[in-house]
Amino acid sequence: MLGFIFHLIMVILAIIALTTAFSFLVRNRDKFRSFVLFIPFFGVFTAFICGGYGILGIYPDLTSAYIPRFFGFWGVIGFLLTELSYGVMDMNYPKPVIYGVIGSTTLYGLFDMILNEGKDTVVFIRHDYYTSFEKSPSNHLLFHLIFLLVIGAALIVLSTIWYKSKKTAVEKDFASKIILSNYVLLITGLHYAFRTNFVQKYPAFLFSLGFAFVYFMWLRAIKKRVSLLVDAQNISQEIFSTIEVPVIIISVDGKLALSNPCAKEVLNIQDEKSSTLRDLFLMSDVDELRLLSKARKGENYQFKVRIKASDTGCMLKCAVKLDYTGAPFCIICTVLSLTKEFEDEKGNL
Repeated sequence: MLGFIFHLIMVILAIIALTTAFSFLVRNRDKFRSFVLFIPFFGVFTAFICGGYGILGIYPDLTSAYIPRFFGFWGVIGFLLTELSYGVMDMNYPKPVIYGVIGSTTLYGLFDMILNEGKDTVVFIRHDYYTSFEKSPSNHLLFHLIFLLVIGAALIVLSTIWYKSKKTAVEKDFASKIILSNYVLLITGLHYAFRTNFVQKYPAFLFSLGFAFVYFMWLRAIKKRVSLLVDAQNISQEIFSTIEVPVIIISVDGKLALSNPCAKEVLNIQDEKSSTLRDLFLMSDVDELRLLSKARKGENYQFKVRIKASDTGCMLKCAVKLDYTGAPFCIICTVLSLTKEFEDEKGNL
C-alpha cells in the first residue's frame, strides 16, 4: 500500500508542476525574457518525470508499462539539458558555443533515450498494490551512466563559472539557490546508484522528488527575478517618460517601436506604430542603409540629420541593444540639437 501512496504523490507533483509552470507563463506572458520562457520547459519535464514514473507505479499492465517509463526517462534527459542550456545562454556565450554545447548534448541524449527506453531495457515487477522495475541484462546502462556523468560534470563546472560571472548580490543569491538545489538532486541520484532496499522497492521515488524540488527552486528563484525586473522596468519607464531629451526606439528594419513624450512633441509623432525613420527625419537612402547595416552588425552609429517636422538640424546618436544570444533587436536613438552636441564636445575638451 505504501508503494501506491508514493506513486500517487508523484502523480500529484506532476499535476502541480504542470499547472504552476503554465500559470506562471500566462501571468508573465508580457515579459518576454529568456528566463521566463524556460519555466514551462522545466515544468513539463518535471511532469514527465513525476507523472511518467508515478503512473508506471500504479499501472497494473506490465506489458505496456514501458510507455509511462518512456515519458519519465525522457523527462530526466530533457530537464538536465534544459538546465545546461539555461546556464550557457545566461552567460551570453557566442552563438557557435551555445549551439555546439546544446546540439552535442541533445544528440547524445537522443541516443541514450533510444537505447534505454524500449520494452526490454528494464524488467517490470508487480507487487500487491504497485509496480516497480529493475534493469535487465540487455540494458545499455554504461551508455546512460556516461551521459549522466558528462551532464553532471558539465553542470558542476558551468555552475561554478555561472556563479562567478554574477556581479550583484541578488544575482549571486539566485545562482547559489539553483546550485544548492541541484546538490539535493545529486544526493537522491547517488542513493539510487547504491541500490538500497528502499530503492529496489521504489526505484523512481527519491530522484523524482529531487527533480520536483529543483523545479520548485527554479520557479521560486525566477519569480523573484521577475519581480525585480518589474521594479527595474517601472523605474526605467519613469526615467524614459520624464527625460527632457527626445528618445526613440526603433527596430533593426527602421520602424518606430517606442518614443518618449519629448520625442513625440519635438518630432511631431502622430502614429507611433506606423512611423519610420524616413517619416521623422530628412535623410538619404544612403544614411538610412548605413545606419541599419551597422545596427545589424551590432555597431553604434551617429550622424547629422534634419528633423522633418521643424526642418532643424540635429545629431542622431544610435545605440544598438542585443538580446541574450548576442543578436541586435532594437536601436535606441537620442536626438540632440546641434547646439547641445557642440556644448557636450566643448565640455569634454
